[in-house]
Order: sequence, then structure tokens, then C-alpha cells
Amino acid sequence: MTSRERMLTAITCGQPDHVPLYFRLFGFRPPPRLAWSNQVERAERLLAEGVDDMLDLEIFASFHPEVEVRAWKEVCPEERYPLLIKDYHTPAGTLRQEVYFTEDGTSPWPYPRDEPRLMDDYNVPRSRRFPVQGEGDLEALSYLLQPPDRAALAAFREKAESLRAAAERLGLIIVGWGPLGGDAAVWLCGVENLIYLAMDRPELFERLLELIQEHDKRLTEILLDSPADLILRRGWYEHGGFWSPRLFERHFAPRLRELTEMTYQAGKLLGYAMSTGIMPLLEALTDVGYDLHFFVDPVQGDADLRRVKATLGRRTALLGGMNSPITLERGSAEEIRRAVHEAVAILAPGGGFILSPVDSLGPGVTWESVATVIEAWREVRDYY
Repeated sequence: MTSRERMLTAITCGQPDHVPLYFRLFGFRPPPRLAWSNQVERAERLLAEGVDDMLDLEIFASFHPEVEVRAWKEVCPEERYPLLIKDYHTPAGTLRQEVYFTEDGTSPWPYPRDEPRLMDDYNVPRSRRFPVQGEGDLEALSYLLQPPDRAALAAFREKAESLRAAAERLGLIIVGWGPLGGDAAVWLCGVENLIYLAMDRPELFERLLELIQEHDKRLTEILLDSPADLILRRGWYEHGGFWSPRLFERHFAPRLRELTEMTYQAGKLLGYAMSTGIMPLLEALTDVGYDLHFFVDPVQGDADLRRVKATLGRRTALLGGMNSPITLERGSAEEIRRAVHEAVAILAPGGGFILSPVDSLGPGVTWESVATVIEAWREVRDYY
């Protein structure tokens, strides 16, 4: 099989020629002989190693043309860190964002030194003020969650066609990134603020989520009209460590199900990303019926692999099976080999499984550890 055929077979819960192996990369530094400058070159290098890959196609919202943005950096004597401040002036009011700038190297991607991003994991533990504070901010927020403007859409389509050609040449699938779900809500409000909002003002919480859902549907429609084979819906901040099964089933599952149905009607596939806290939500996730779960982590995610395979794995393919920052970064070669063998033994039978260290290879992972994964995978990857 080509990598595309193998991945699509696994994602549709089939049994391909062998278990696919996929590495999501986030700051990983390859050895010089494999160095790449873009994702197409990365895919070429990994395919040469016998590893599968996917090409990423992203679509973003645009601001309304009447939005004016002002950003500056401010040093306050009473604060330990400088503040990155940004005002979003809209016809419905101004949203302000204040983020502490800490040079602690927590992200492999450089954070801009002059202004904060509206949506970014960096902001979650570092914000002094989140953009959305209350009900009066939702109308202003709608001006920041607009469909891509003409220039952005043209650039997206140009990139999509380039990726289509590369995917056809290399035999790869394309993953469309766009819908944000509860991740956007956390970026806009903060974790604690959002949980309080859900408990104390559920009607306002619903309005916020519905505003984000409309944004997600618009971006999903664009992705469904692109070469993307699978649409990936974010859900990292929707996990059971923050939300009870009741709250998840009430607020998040229906919106995920709506996107799943949209995707099915277009003849494409939907993936959902949640790398921790999935155990309390297994039944709810199974009921949604999306195609591929990114990511199943037995270490930091505390996922019981056997139970996940027996429940969620009945109708949803699973990607993951082993941990990256602890097992790969800190484990011995024997511990890595054991993790690979165990993941394949439990999750591969019957198909519907893609082996992948969860949820990415970071800058602390060495090529030696990756090579150990590949060697161990080759020992157990065959179904026959």
C-alpha cells in the first residue's frame, strides 16, 4: 500500500498491510542527513525511512475590515515580567488582551516579542487579562471571527493546490486544520473563567460556544471544498480533567457531532484531538462516532489502552498508543521498545490503529529514541 492507502484504511477502521507509524513534530530537530525546510521535504525524508506521514492544510479566520488593532509592550515596576498588550477596536466595542512575556523557552515556536496572538496556548498560563470578560464582549468578538477575506482565501487555495500535487506525488493524505471548539473558548477566556462561566452563567457559556461553532462551520465548509481528506477538530481543552461527562455531553458533544455529520455528507473524514482526560468521556466520545481520535496516551493521558480499544475503538480509529515527553525523552531503549510492543499488541488487532508517540516529538526527543521506535515497530507491525 501507499502511505495514503494505508492511513485511509486504518482511519476507516480497516486492517492495512501493516500498522502505520506516524510522527507529529513540534520543535523536533532531525539529524543533519534528514534535515528538511518544509513539510513536503519532511514527508519525503520520513517516507524514505518507511514511516507514514500526513500533510497539513490550515485555514484561519479573518478580522472584519473595520477592526483596528493596536499593540504595545509595557514594563510595569510592580510586575515581574513585561506585558504584551493588544487592543482590538471593533464597531461593537474594544477587547483588550494582556499577556506576560516570559522568555522561558516553553514553546518550540518563537513567540512574537512585540504583540500577543489572539489564539495561542502561550497565553493560557500567562494572561493577566483575557480578551473576553463578559456578555458585552461577544458582539465585539464576532468581528474577530469572520470568514477568510478574499486575499486570505486566495492564498489558502493556492497552498491547497500545491499540497494536492505533493500529496498525489508522494501518496499521502492531507489533514485540514481549522475548527477550534473549546480550545478557542479557553484561549479567549482562560480555563478558570470559562469553567466558572459554564457553572454560573450557562446561557452565556452557550452563546460563546455557539459563536465559535458558527466560525468552525464556516472554516469546515471551506476545508470540505479543498483537497483535505480528513478535517481535524481541536479538543485539547475539552477533556475530562476540566469538564464532567454531563457538561461535555451537554455543551461539546452536540457541536462535535454536527461537524461530524457535515463531514460525512461531504464524503470526507473527521478527526478529533484530545490527548488527556479521555477516560471519563469514553462513552460520550463513542456516541459521537467521528472517524479518528488523536491522541491516545497511556502515560500523561492515563488512558487504559484495553478499555479504550474495547469502547471508543469499536467505531473510531485510534492514533497514539505511547507517550513522547516521558517515554521517548526520558525512557531507556528497552522501555521505549516495550511501549511500542504493548501499544501494537493491544490496539492493532482488527485494524483501526495508527502508532504515534503522543502527542508530538518535541525538541527534547533525540533521533536515537525515534530510531528505537522505528526498529521496535518493524518487529511487530505486520498483521500476517
